[in-house]
Amino acid sequence: MKMEKNLYLKKALSLLILLSWGLWSPAAEQLYSPEWDYALDLPEGYVLTARDGSSRYNFEHQMFPVNLQIALYELKQFPDGEKALSHVTDQLASTGPKVSFLWRNRQAAISKIESASIGGWSVALELDGKKGWLVMACTTTPDKTVALEPLIISTLDTVYTDDGSWFETGPMTAFAWAPEQEKMIDINFAGKPHSVPLNNVDAAANQSVIDREFSLLTGYLETEYVFPAWKRYYRLIYRDAWTRIEKASFMLGSLVPPAPEKAAAELLAWTQGFTYERDRDGADFLNLPDAIVSRRGDCDSRALLLVLILNQMGVDAVLLVSPEYSHALAAVDCPGEGARYSVGEKKYLIADTTAKVGLGKIAEDMSDSSKWFAVGFPAFPQP
Repeated sequence: MKMEKNLYLKKALSLLILLSWGLWSPAAEQLYSPEWDYALDLPEGYVLTARDGSSRYNFEHQMFPVNLQIALYELKQFPDGEKALSHVTDQLASTGPKVSFLWRNRQAAISKIESASIGGWSVALELDGKKGWLVMACTTTPDKTVALEPLIISTLDTVYTDDGSWFETGPMTAFAWAPEQEKMIDINFAGKPHSVPLNNVDAAANQSVIDREFSLLTGYLETEYVFPAWKRYYRLIYRDAWTRIEKASFMLGSLVPPAPEKAAAELLAWTQGFTYERDRDGADFLNLPDAIVSRRGDCDSRALLLVLILNQMGVDAVLLVSPEYSHALAAVDCPGEGARYSVGEKKYLIADTTAKVGLGKIAEDMSDSSKWFAVGFPAFPQP
């Protein structure tokens, strides 16, 4: 899918403006550099503490002792990603090994930072259009490296270097979960068997992102960051799952009518037939490849799956979450009668994936719209 980058990124806080004026927000927004053409979706709590021109930045986290350094270089300065990475890690006196790989069909390198004074991870990425090298190092003290690794890896994993990267797993996860064998998996839709292709690693990889981000999210409970962090949690699951279920979504899309309201109704009925299952001891969110195959999951797993499939079909849909009701819904921009939720100028039709009711139906004891918040995604940027 080709998205309009400016439509999505103009609504985010421009990194250029952020750095020029020294502004920061306790609810970290997507940051964009128009000069180098990359973006970040940092975990909440980072504050810009130093800069040097438009190519050196230092962020510090306000809740945890984590530091993020960003450096940009012209492409001609280094022959490959490993050399660009070494230029930074050598300055940190790191003895950790470096490994080259490809991300977004461009050069990349990764290294674990190990020294007497700091620990963490670093990554170097070739920017799109041969604009240069982006090197990021996220560190903490050696004794806290293991405990804070979810925050460190999440920080480095949520970088975007071109339009398509908003819909592909981040570089840290891509390195850790390289694709293996693709297999045809049997699933059931509308009472009939169908086969869809999934890679061997898809379920475990998506679950690893879920578990990592959930462990990070729990650190924001009872803080001012909790709601933005919650939204980011779902954005990252969505991003990682996009390509993993894209072929399955295409197959499901071919089985439903093209009209948005009819497609949404049939896909809603399909998710309502899932087995309700929760894991209260963990993230309580089933990865989306497994949800498709096993037809199980709780409310937010099913609702996000429905939103993602509809988005891949070209239908605008958002996720709705209510902490007070302990529930999640999908909401679809389509014709139809019933309850709607307003996001900007749009009014989305409610779709409850756990109650066997039609589009626009919601239990009366959950109908207070003020107790819900919406989560939008890059396929259909919200105002």
